[in-house]
Amino acid sequence: MQRFNNILCVIAAEAEQRWVLERAVTLAQTQQARLTVLTVLEPVPPVAGIVPQSVEQTLQQRFIDHVAAQLRDIPGAMAPQVKVVFGRGYLAVIREVLRHGYDLVLKPARADADLRSVLFGSDDMHLLRKCPVPVWLLKEGGAVPYRRILAAVDFDPAAAAEATEFNRRIIELAAALALAESAELHVAHVWEAAAENTLRLWVPGTGEAQVAAYVAEERQRHERWLQELMAAAAAVWLGQETLDYLKPQLHLPRGNAGKEVPALAHALQADLVVMGTLGRSGIPGLLIGNTAETILHKVECAVLALKPAGFVSPVTLQ
Repeated sequence: MQRFNNILCVIAAEAEQRWVLERAVTLAQTQQARLTVLTVLEPVPPVAGIVPQSVEQTLQQRFIDHVAAQLRDIPGAMAPQVKVVFGRGYLAVIREVLRHGYDLVLKPARADADLRSVLFGSDDMHLLRKCPVPVWLLKEGGAVPYRRILAAVDFDPAAAAEATEFNRRIIELAAALALAESAELHVAHVWEAAAENTLRLWVPGTGEAQVAAYVAEERQRHERWLQELMAAAAAVWLGQETLDYLKPQLHLPRGNAGKEVPALAHALQADLVVMGTLGRSGIPGLLIGNTAETILHKVECAVLALKPAGFVSPVTLQ
């Protein structure tokens, strides 16, 4: 199963976020991964009588001391690297990822009052759209350990190989965390009978029985796909023993994924949703674009969001 080797935990310099550090330390321990704790500060402007470099060094040391004080009371906490960088929030974070090869960004969600999102602020949304590695946004006050984890998967028949690989990563991550947290694993695939209204309104002689048969056939097709996906998880990705232990519960809600995934997460009282956020040309069906954005604006729990293989961040080091 996929594991993380180099974790970047991003916290605010001014806030007491011991709960985030606890989650990061525990994850790094279970994954046997390196851990770096980062804060991003606004650059110090040149002012008469003040040397920006000396001020930045003072701020960096104060943040290192601040993190060290919070780590003292965390059982078994290692001494992670602690860094301060100066720049613009999400851009600085993504550039750190590009420079140092982190394979996970972990940070607390910070909602903005002027956004539609229940949980996430503008920097969070930029990271979800543009960061090249998985982004795990934590919810303050959430259950520790998690009780229920929901993996949202989808497929595109026109790009079956790429879709299967992306869904494999989603299921592997969700399963690994469910094992680590002793949590229930739920796997959801939202489906639609796309031609239902077309048949009813525009195909002469089509009766309700025929429409109902079409809808039933579509549901069976999507159910077969989900069963085949989980069979591959048992046979190849995770192993039958792991699946037997986790006993994942499968869900096939019908409707629009942007509405049904948050509704299911709410109904299950899920603590974490694992999902894809952005696709690339040729994979239009993987919870991308407006669908993913809608889910993120409505979901009320923590989110672990992945990009498909081959995704290139629009953020560069220049």
